[in-house]
Order: sequence, then C-alpha cells, then structure tokens
Amino acid sequence: MKIKKRNLKERKMFMDSLSMKFERKKLYDEIWDISLTGVSKKYGLNYTKLVQACKENNIPYPSSAYWTKKNMGLDFSTEIVELPEAKEKEIEIPLKNTGVLIDEKVSDKDKFIQEFNSLNFLEEDEKKKVAEVIYDLSVDKYKRNHKVIIEYKNKKKEERREERKANYFNPYYNIHDYVEKGYFSNISKLQKDRCMKILSAIYFAIEELEGKVNNDFSLQVREEHITIEIEELQDKVMHELTKEEAKKILEYEESQKRNTFGYKPNIKKYDYVWNGKLKITYGNRKYIRENDKIRLEDKLGDIIIKLYEQSEETKNERLEREEIARKQREEEERKEKIRNAKKKEVEKIKELINCAEDYKIACEIRNYIDAVSKKENLTDEIKEWINWANKKANWFDPIIDEEDELLGKRKHTESMDNKNNKLDKYGSYYYWN
Repeated sequence: MKIKKRNLKERKMFMDSLSMKFERKKLYDEIWDISLTGVSKKYGLNYTKLVQACKENNIPYPSSAYWTKKNMGLDFSTEIVELPEAKEKEIEIPLKNTGVLIDEKVSDKDKFIQEFNSLNFLEEDEKKKVAEVIYDLSVDKYKRNHKVIIEYKNKKKEERREERKANYFNPYYNIHDYVEKGYFSNISKLQKDRCMKILSAIYFAIEELEGKVNNDFSLQVREEHITIEIEELQDKVMHELTKEEAKKILEYEESQKRNTFGYKPNIKKYDYVWNGKLKITYGNRKYIRENDKIRLEDKLGDIIIKLYEQSEETKNERLEREEIARKQREEEERKEKIRNAKKKEVEKIKELINCAEDYKIACEIRNYIDAVSKKENLTDEIKEWINWANKKANWFDPIIDEEDELLGKRKHTESMDNKNNKLDKYGSYYYWN
C-alpha cells in the first residue's frame, strides 16, 4: 500500500523512526563473518548509517586486505581488530529507505549509483564514491590540464628554447625539425592537446577518489602503483618514393647498364602514419583503445573501472608475493633454528667428550697413585709425591674441579689440544720470564 506523500520534515521523522536494535558483540561477529554489505542486506539496514553506527560505537570492521587474504586462503589473523570494551551493550541502526514509503522520483544519477554493479570487491561506501565520480566524469568537467602535465609542457618548452639557443648560429638548423622526446613522443602534434585533456580528466578523477598522480605519469590507486601510457595508433601503408629516393634508384640502374660499381639504395617498403585513434595502456600491458564509433573521451568511466580492477589484481599479486616471501622467511628461520640447535648439540657433545677425557686422566692418575702406594718402605719423598699427585688428579677431575695454586682452574670443556697447548705454554721459558 502506498503511503500518502508527506512534507520533508514529516518524511525525515518517519524514516528516522524505522530502526533495529543489535547486541554490540553479535553485530561485530556478523560484520567480520559476512561483511558490512552482507549485514546491511541481511537486515535491510541503511549502509551509510551502519558504517556511522560502527564508528560512533567503536566497533571495528574488516579492511579490504582482510577479505582478500581470507578469500585467497591466506593467513588473515594480522588483519583482525578485536572488539574494544564499551559501556553500551546495544546499538540502534536505521533501516534502509526502500523507496516505497516516499512518493518521489529517483534522479538518473542516484539510479546509476544504485544499479552500479562493477568493482564488487570494494566496500560499499568506496564503490558508491567511484560510481559518483564516474557519472560526472568528462574532459569538459575540468577547465585546465593537471599540474603534472603543465609541468611537462613547461619542461619541453624550456628544452626547445635551449635547443634554439644552442643552434642560433647554425645556418642549417630548422626549428620545425625539433623532435620531442618524452611521455608524449608517440603522439602526433594534432592529437597531443586532446591526449593531455583525457589524461588530465583521469588524473583529477583518481585524485577525487583519494588516489595519487606521480611525476612520471603513473598512478597510486588504493595505494597500489599502476603505470599508464597513452599513444596514437598508426596505419601501415605502402611507401611512396620521394624525389631523392627516385633519383638514387635511377643512378643505380644507370650504373648497372654501364657495368660500373654502385650500391643498390635501401628503400623502405612501408610507411607508418598517424591515424588519430588513441590507445591507453595500463598495468601489465592491458589496454583500452578507441575505434570509429567510440572515442576515448566516451570511455573515461571504463578506464577508471579498469584502473581499479588493476589495483585489485596488483594488490592480490603483491599479497601473494608477500605470503610466499613470508613462508620462505619462516622456512629459512626454521632451518636456521635447526642448524643452531645442531651446532649447539655438537658443541655440548664435544664438551662432554673433553670432560670425559679429563676424568679418564684423573682416574688413570689415581690408579697409578694406588699402585705406587702399595710399594713397601715408602719414603717421605714418595709420600710427598703421592699427596701432590692426588691434588693433580683432583685438578684434572671435572667433578671435583679443584683449583691449582699455580695453574689455576682447568677448563675441562676445552679440547685436549688446547689444554695441552696451555700446559706447553706454562712450561716455556718465555711464559715464566
């Protein structure tokens, strides 16, 4: 049933009264499960009001990187933002205006935005913004060239001025022989201004969408770098001989008749001539070109859409590379941990062997001392030696680890070679002097 038409104030009050209450935690869980757009469609909510309510009530929602990683099966845990604590446990969100309640015509622009069905990988508010910019986009919208193009023109103007100055006294120099090198070198003079207007419209539109135009004419779309080039197409036609070329051919033919030596002139078979049709190349050699029916000026909206699609492709490729690099780093770190663990284990084993060797020596010394002690009629000198030898056995023994008054503590974990070298060092003339 159609409700009678109300005045503006009444309609606003009526629409504001239509809302739905949500538990804060439940709303957060659903948004991260099916997205803001999904929640909006599921409950018939006003999308803009839903986003606003999330911001006002400190309810975080997923970024595009979260959905990209999740859909690609990549690790998205780093993109999750936990729900902060809040006093309010319930929030109220207005329902969507279906258009049934208000008897008024929808503008062409609003209809275009509502029915815009491209770039579905974007969040709804960003997608809406792109649709708004595309709808109004034209070369006539902007009265001047973009600053990057203005700077380019000024630079080339200065280059021509410097060339004329350098050739001021050259009688053979012709100003019309100047050949421009640079971004617009693949375009005829007739189409250059037109190309600049087309690019300017694209650049201004990208900046309206919070993108960036770089000094090398490339773009930053959704923080992704995208190259863009414009060129004029050429037709391949049969080459028409010039007077000079015809003269050279004639001279060559005469030399052949006289049986004299002569070089056959190298005359090209085809010429390539500008045809006035433009082509824009972007990303990985993808392009949009005009034909006899549709000019590039009429494809500005398609170009913006293609640039956004390229940004998504570039982002996915970057995330994939980053994920591969992350896995490689993790694998290398895992291998490094294993290498370090093995190295540490080998060192511990070596230390164990070194200690065991010292213990073996200590045991052998003690066995020798026992054998000596069993001798009959031990002299005071031998008894003194036995006491000294027991101390040395204790010095060698890593369990007792007794410190020698002259040699200090023995480093049992060191290799036997190192320990023997130290003993040799202790016994040298230069050590004690």
